Amino acid sequence: MFCALMLSCAAARSQDTASFPAGRTGDQGRFRDFADSNNVRPYMGFYHTLFSAGNATGRQPRLQANTSAYLGAALNYKWFSIYYALNIPETSVLGGHNKEVKASQLIISRYWTHWGLEWFYQHDRGLVDQDHPGPGNTKTVWQWADYKYVGVNAEYFFNTDRFSFRAADNFARLQTRSGGSWLLMVTPSYQDFDLRKNTVDTSMKDSTLYNLISHDANHLVLVAKAGYTYNFVWDGGRWSCSPLFCIGPGVGIYMDQFHTRQRFFPNLGYQGRLTVGYNGDKWYTYLNGFYDLVQEPQKNLGLKTINQSASLSVGYRFHSLRRRILRIL
Repeated sequence: MFCALMLSCAAARSQDTASFPAGRTGDQGRFRDFADSNNVRPYMGFYHTLFSAGNATGRQPRLQANTSAYLGAALNYKWFSIYYALNIPETSVLGGHNKEVKASQLIISRYWTHWGLEWFYQHDRGLVDQDHPGPGNTKTVWQWADYKYVGVNAEYFFNTDRFSFRAADNFARLQTRSGGSWLLMVTPSYQDFDLRKNTVDTSMKDSTLYNLISHDANHLVLVAKAGYTYNFVWDGGRWSCSPLFCIGPGVGIYMDQFHTRQRFFPNLGYQGRLTVGYNGDKWYTYLNGFYDLVQEPQKNLGLKTINQSASLSVGYRFHSLRRRILRIL
């Protein structure tokens, strides 16, 4: 099951600090803001969360959240933004069965000229064992595993006279010439496995992965990544393709579920993104892909957390109403 809700106010709506009136441009024509700043955008996509661990034989046991494809819509009007998405029935990992195994996610983002912030919250009730099918080749579920994740991506772009992330990632403005930028991304996060036993749960436990998440149930992780992003544009910026990649080290504090024992481990994280689409004055559409991995390089025995997603958006820009809505919009 998937459900995402994103609300933002004046301080949370993505916008650059440098803006230009309609018809004028910045950096000698490299960037242009649209005359219609409001938009409505339906979108659809999917996301997956996967946990894996190595062992002496090189086998990779895996657990997966019961995520699904989703369908949603976004409205950005003046300083107010709201996003809402619901899962598409029968598209979850369990095919709509076992309604008690759920996955939910909340994302809020805000971007300035140089800086960007992305807040993440994820809650998975129960995890699907991909390597030990049950009777009749049905998927086995660890119903007693309750997973929570909270994290922030803090991003800094160096070459904003040649690159705009708002133009490259969500088509909020137009970049008329190709250009890129080096970037830094710092990600503090906390993840928690709450291993509450269920008397009706008879699923088989893999010893390697079970020991990792039971002995080190709570993780505080800080990862610092460096990378590069480039926005390839054609036809004056109407068509674009923007890849992003960053990689870097980190450190984790791992605690058992009772916080009685702590261990420090090095981490390695990398992230890749790709956005491709058409950016018109009224209509725009783009396809966005995302992949993120954090692992403990402990002779390939450490826990790996993988998040991946893809989405397709179609948006329409429109003028503000002449009269204010409820005297505030």
